[in-house]
Amino acid sequence: MSNHKVHQGRPAGFWAEAVILLVFVFLSGLACLLFPVPAAAHPPVQSSPPDVASYTITVTLDAEAKRLTARETITYLNTTATPIPNLVFHLYLNAFRDQNSLFLREGGPMHRGHGWDPNHPGWIRVTDLRLADGTVLTLAEIEDGTLARADLPVPVAPGERVEIELEFQAQLPRIFARTGYADDYFMVGQWFPKLGVWEDGGWNAHPFHANAEFYANFGTYDVAITLPDSYITGGTGLPVSTVDHDDGTQTVRYRAEGVIDFAWTASTRFREAPRIVDGIELLYLYLPEHEWTVERVLDAAEAAVTCYGRWYGPYPYARLTVVDAPDDGQGAGGMEYPTLVTAGPMSMLGLGSGLIRAEMERSLELVVVHEVGHQWWQSMVAFNEAEEPWLDEGFTDYSTLRVMEKVYGADTSLLDAGQWEMGYLQIHRMQYLLSPRLPMYGPAWEFGMMEYGVATYSKPVLSLTTLERTLGEERMMAIMQTFFQRYQFDHPTTEDFRAVAEEVSGQDLAWFFDGLVYGDGVLNYAVTDVSEHSVTVVRQNSPNSQLIVPTEVLVIFADGSSLLEAWSGAESEMTFTYADRPPVRSAQVDPEQKVVVDLCWADNGMTRRFQISPWLSLVVRLLYNLQNGLLVMGGL
Repeated sequence: MSNHKVHQGRPAGFWAEAVILLVFVFLSGLACLLFPVPAAAHPPVQSSPPDVASYTITVTLDAEAKRLTARETITYLNTTATPIPNLVFHLYLNAFRDQNSLFLREGGPMHRGHGWDPNHPGWIRVTDLRLADGTVLTLAEIEDGTLARADLPVPVAPGERVEIELEFQAQLPRIFARTGYADDYFMVGQWFPKLGVWEDGGWNAHPFHANAEFYANFGTYDVAITLPDSYITGGTGLPVSTVDHDDGTQTVRYRAEGVIDFAWTASTRFREAPRIVDGIELLYLYLPEHEWTVERVLDAAEAAVTCYGRWYGPYPYARLTVVDAPDDGQGAGGMEYPTLVTAGPMSMLGLGSGLIRAEMERSLELVVVHEVGHQWWQSMVAFNEAEEPWLDEGFTDYSTLRVMEKVYGADTSLLDAGQWEMGYLQIHRMQYLLSPRLPMYGPAWEFGMMEYGVATYSKPVLSLTTLERTLGEERMMAIMQTFFQRYQFDHPTTEDFRAVAEEVSGQDLAWFFDGLVYGDGVLNYAVTDVSEHSVTVVRQNSPNSQLIVPTEVLVIFADGSSLLEAWSGAESEMTFTYADRPPVRSAQVDPEQKVVVDLCWADNGMTRRFQISPWLSLVVRLLYNLQNGLLVMGGL
């Protein structure tokens, strides 16, 4: 049996910017009018992070050559019932050494709109590997060189620890896919040899795919960084000491306990902007040309930390660092690491820096709120991002949506430029409508470029929002809080979330998990007939799809009275009769638009007598959205 997991999927790249989707808002609204859809036992609570994989690293940065030289000691505890016969390491930087890597073959030399520079590649090379007793180990690259394996002379027994010492060199690439340099700016992520996760009798360690992110055990990191003394640094955890040397260098030591990774940054031009929120130090490392972002970034980070702490559980670390990205190194922006996230004034609408600086376009805040959200889901709950990316990105972006709407308004959470408004939920609905039958569940490498965006961002946000509006906000928050607190520091799965959601809600949530998470279910609720004393509603599904979401039907009578009917949605067609009531004037299924996965809202209502004002209202809305789309396309 192979002792590391490797999956080869069809070529994939990262999800396209949401901007290219905006033009579909008008087309999708028109299409749904003209072409209706065809019918058819609790685990123990982790009170503190387990110390499984701990790293002590001393690293020197050659700022001119953009190269790292380091010594590393890893202490690994076998917490399983199976002896461990070998070691498998991630060597992530080898994804950027040449075009033969799996990462570049799948995604091509572009990542989030930023290119890989073949003249300034990245790589990592282990120059010595041995056990603490001096036993030399032989390390062999496997797959595309982003993984390497070394056999042990004696397996590590259950409950025992193994200590490994190694030396390595790493060449940083020009900034690409979250890591590298731009002049005197360094964002150093995925930079050191890192063990996989031993589980189920083998190493869970996938080669570095273009869409895939990361999975690691919790531990303590003690990292000493030597670099020129003109540099200001930031890193995971807290700085514990700084020693100046006679040769113009300094050694800054960071320590972080109970984390799954370590990343650091350095620049001669960083400025520091701190803020204390509920006893937590928020530290913004920004570049002078982006001084205008300081208050906005800190305000967004404060809102995020406050909301997530109240909704899910308190932030347990002393500091959260937000790192700016330079204009010529935006590929480093928008990424999460334990206690450290990267931002940068990037625009997801492509409308130019003028709107962002004028606070009309809130991509800056959105990125900060989203990356801070990862502190709860990626860094503390620590999903397997490679195998179940919908959990990490979906939970984080659902949480992001809630904060953005709470702080900036539902209709203006992304764009508020006078008559031009756009909410973040609108972006997700537009993207979802491009591929609504795509299941959310699946490993990252099985999704294509656009599919990944739908499956791990947009569809989860719409599905979780539908779940919240169906169950009620209070019950949904009880589910999320219970899940977070029960599985903090514990690597839960989709089925763990299902068990908590059904336990706390007291309901069978097959419609959500079987229909939306694992399945390809879609639906469109519509009112098809309003007569004097009856209303007929339908649930339209695509062939072989039976997604059913509980909803409501609002009936308004001629005398102005109304009745809200609960409808399970189980029937493909349902007629409500009112023989003893005044004549029916109008009806609307899902009047509060709780079912945000509904493919078309335009057919949700019907009036018995033709009235011109609703149709004019519909036309105005469609034209308004078309104008928004054209404005964005003009910005491109």
